[in-house]
Amino acid sequence: MIDPGLFAGAFKRVISSAFAGAVCLAIFPTAFAVDDPWADTVIDCHGIDSQAGFTDPAKALGAPAGGGTLAPNNGKAYSIGRPGTTPGSYITLKFNTPILNDPNNPLGIDFVVHGNAFWVGGVPTRRWAEAALVEISRDVNGNGLADDPWYAVSGSRNLSASVLPGGMANPSPPLAGNVLNSNTNGTERDWGYADMFPTIQECRDNYLRPDDPLKVGLTAHAGGGDGFDISWAVKSDGAPANLTQVDFIRVSAFINGVVSGFGAVAPEISAAVDIDPLTDTDEDDVSDSFETRVSGTDPLRPESTVLPLEIPAEYGGSPSGTQLGRAADAGGNAIALFSKGARTGVRLYNCAVDILPILSAVALPAIPGRLTSGAMRDFRSAVSDFALAQVQDAQFTLPYGSGEIEGLDEAVLEPWRFDSVQWTQSGLSGIQRDPATNKVMFRSAVPGIFALASVAGLGDQNVSAIPVVLHPSPATGIVANGVDTVVVQSDPILDGTAPVAEGTLLTVTVSPAELAVIVTADMDSVTDGVQIPVSAGRISFTLRAATAAGRATVRASTPDGRIGGELPYFFLPGPPALPTDLWLQNPNATAPGPIYFFTGEIRDANGNRVADGTLLTLELLGAVPVGAPDADPAMEGFQVRCFAGIANFSVRTDRGKSGDTRGVQVQLYAEATLETVLAEGTYLFAYVPVPGPSTFFTALMLLTAGIMALIRFQKRVQRL
Repeated sequence: MIDPGLFAGAFKRVISSAFAGAVCLAIFPTAFAVDDPWADTVIDCHGIDSQAGFTDPAKALGAPAGGGTLAPNNGKAYSIGRPGTTPGSYITLKFNTPILNDPNNPLGIDFVVHGNAFWVGGVPTRRWAEAALVEISRDVNGNGLADDPWYAVSGSRNLSASVLPGGMANPSPPLAGNVLNSNTNGTERDWGYADMFPTIQECRDNYLRPDDPLKVGLTAHAGGGDGFDISWAVKSDGAPANLTQVDFIRVSAFINGVVSGFGAVAPEISAAVDIDPLTDTDEDDVSDSFETRVSGTDPLRPESTVLPLEIPAEYGGSPSGTQLGRAADAGGNAIALFSKGARTGVRLYNCAVDILPILSAVALPAIPGRLTSGAMRDFRSAVSDFALAQVQDAQFTLPYGSGEIEGLDEAVLEPWRFDSVQWTQSGLSGIQRDPATNKVMFRSAVPGIFALASVAGLGDQNVSAIPVVLHPSPATGIVANGVDTVVVQSDPILDGTAPVAEGTLLTVTVSPAELAVIVTADMDSVTDGVQIPVSAGRISFTLRAATAAGRATVRASTPDGRIGGELPYFFLPGPPALPTDLWLQNPNATAPGPIYFFTGEIRDANGNRVADGTLLTLELLGAVPVGAPDADPAMEGFQVRCFAGIANFSVRTDRGKSGDTRGVQVQLYAEATLETVLAEGTYLFAYVPVPGPSTFFTALMLLTAGIMALIRFQKRVQRL
């Protein structure tokens, strides 16, 4: 899968093409499972002026590949082309398993078509889109060919297939370009067309969870794309088609026009998905359909499931320390994955896991110098090395029963891993014992067969845990700047009603370790972690922030786990500081615009991605901001807001006459005082006459640009 963070693939389209319309008569088979939910075959296609770099129709097969609401993942997209002479531009897809018209599907949606639309400036009511018309057909004669009647989805604009193949002008309000939803009641104005809604990054089964096409914004845990109900299809006379199932989907270009800076309107498609009823028999938050049709895991066992390797920004993101997912069986054996922060490059987004009993422990060798308990499990994962997957070492939980540790010392139970030849503790860390609940937790860089072992002892002591309640100050988190500190103090630690013994040592750890340093003196340097003594019934220690932002788990416990507690704490990104790139979303833009910009990731001085909602100040010379309003009118200057570390904005330059060249200077500052330049650039745009605003509006634009330039000059003089 292509990294959606690769900005070369973030443009909606890079350059117009004179690619000749060629009929794709060949069939494009796929390597995907016969009964997967994705489109299986390209029956035929025809493209007129399909965009360069997007001419492989096989890209429409298989699973979607999303980049998110701000910038699409164009590594998997096919340009349908523009409408024109017969037969026009289209692509016809076949599903080996028919798509059923099932009212039990989530939101009543039967299939989703994914394109590469995005939200302009991250605003869900303003999106860059190139609407395509969708038609569906059933293989009535059973010959596997798309030669039976076709029925169009007329959508919110009540369009019929009669607009094909020649197309129609971009309607008013538009369905292509910068499309604004003028509704104010939370409903979508435009639905029932392809390439209108962004595709989200893959996360578990989100591509089988459709977005609500009738409501603004992203439905919780949905994978985006444009959802369709088969019941929306109509006959040529507008009467309902009354289809019970379909085998073919045809997506056609129908807007015959040019969008400034992008050229001809030519929709893209990256996938088509069959949606099933959202059942989850084992309650593992992964649908049965995804488990049987995609991941191959068992929908009847919650431990056989799929865990995400990162969480999309639209779902809250996954800064360092975030628990990505957890799988557990009925006995309490569990595997949990945690974020290590931002991931890069070509990578997996999902990880299938399973937990199985060891059926023949007799065949395994003894653990040298230890007595092996009966607590033994095979933890399996599609990821064989969690470090290479750019996540933290997985955390495993291995519970035990009294009979499984009979004759062993419960206080020093330790995990061991069988490496196919011998038992080892290499790569194991973060061992936590909890004798009150009879379990041991630990970290490992790799999955495999694990067992608990110890020396001879009295077995299960059935002790009650003594809780440690921790309180941080400041409570709301500190900036990850390598300097700031947080003091952590416990409530009185009581064994029943009496304080625990003075001087009792508790081991304090921070996970992930790269988020903070424990600066309080270690009273036992031989033991792992920092040993803090109980004083006057409490413990107190100080953490100093490192330079990585994220969620840390601070734990204080005795080595045997009989006293213990933990605390989540957030180390926050600092203000924006590092320079980044500035990109054009429409690199072929012409004056007067609009002209769309987006940045590379905005980071603080230590390289952490800034928090969502961080404000930047936009300074322009030769243009004025348009589209999204000032994010904070109370602040000086024009503010734009970051989302997922990216700032997105649009501008319009002054008008002129044909042949003129207009220059635009863009600067983004970290603060309203215009001290730290994060991104800047100077651009020249040829003026191309288009229907423009009134003379009054033009004069107002010029006046606004002049005032902004004067203010910028005054601010710079004041800083001298």
